[in-house]
Parts: sequence; structure tokens; C-alpha cells
Amino acid sequence: MVNREQLLAESRQEMYDSLPKIAVGIAIAFLIWLFGVLIFLPLANMLGDPFLFGLIGLGSLISAIILIALVLVIFGIFKEVLDITDALAGYAAAAYSRVETPDEKVERYQRAFRGIAYVLLAVIAFLFFLPFIAGIIPVLAGIVLVILVIWAILVLFRTGRLFSGEIERWAADFSRQVESQRQEMALREQQAEENNE
Repeated sequence: MVNREQLLAESRQEMYDSLPKIAVGIAIAFLIWLFGVLIFLPLANMLGDPFLFGLIGLGSLISAIILIALVLVIFGIFKEVLDITDALAGYAAAAYSRVETPDEKVERYQRAFRGIAYVLLAVIAFLFFLPFIAGIIPVLAGIVLVILVIWAILVLFRTGRLFSGEIERWAADFSRQVESQRQEMALREQQAEENNE
């Protein structure tokens, strides 16, 4: 069992620690992407995209270099994103618990939030990488997108299954509330009819 206040304090500290690192990493990745798309690739195309050593075009080489740099930056912030998802899971587990939270519930929330974070990070990374993947081999961008869509659906399906117990419990509570309100309204209407007679 995890103490609710301790879980909130640890989650808060992890957020304070990881968010600035993620912001710096995203800013660096954005600058690399911006310079790559707006300056370096147009320069390579302006030079006529000559082949280096008869093997690879200059545009493809520039795309590959920028792609590698972006991959390194994204992997650099990946651990911090995992820490943030664990902190969010801690907040969510603490929000729906009393004083003590079962370890199993915290772990389930962590797996679910990690799944959502993986999908978000993968989509953002793909959007960052897209101009450079297409600059190397255009058909590769389409293949990567198909794989990304299939993987994202599988991960989100698994994430939904992790939350299914809570969703079913909330739906049952909601339907009980609606039913009790309906019964109260019917009782009031019946009493009003009896009073009118």
C-alpha cells in the first residue's frame, strides 16, 4: 500500500524535476528541425542535390544527419517523459483513492499512462522526423506511418483495457444515480397526483 500524501508529494517532485528537462529537449529538437527544414534542406536542393562519392545525394545525406540528431534528442528526453507519466499515474491513483492506494492500482495506472505517452511521443517524433525520412527514401515515410498507426491502435486498446475496471465502476455508479433520481422523480410525481386528488 502506498500512502496518498506520499504519492502526491513524490509525483509533484518528479513533475518539477522532469518538466524543465523536457521543455529544453523539445526546444532543441524544434530548433534542429526548423533549421533543417527551412535552411539546410533548401540549401542542399539549391546546390542541385549532387551525389557524394557517387552513392548518396546531398539532400539525402543532410536529411540523414538531421534525422540522427533528432533521434538522439528525442531519446534524451524519453526517460523524463517516462518519469512524467509515472507522476501523472501517481496523481490519478491518489485522486481516486482514500488514504492508502494499492500498489497494483498504481502500477496499472503507470502502465496505462505510459502507453498513452508512448503513442503521443511516437506521433510527435514521427512529425519531427517526417521531412527527413521522406528526404532519404520517400516510401519509407509511408511504411513507418502504417506501422505507427497499427502499433498505436494496439497500445491504445491495451491502455483502454487497463482502465476498463474503473470505467465500468464509474458507469455503474452513474447508472445507479440516474435510476435513484428517476425513482425520486416518479415518487414526487405520484405524491403530487395524490395531493391533487
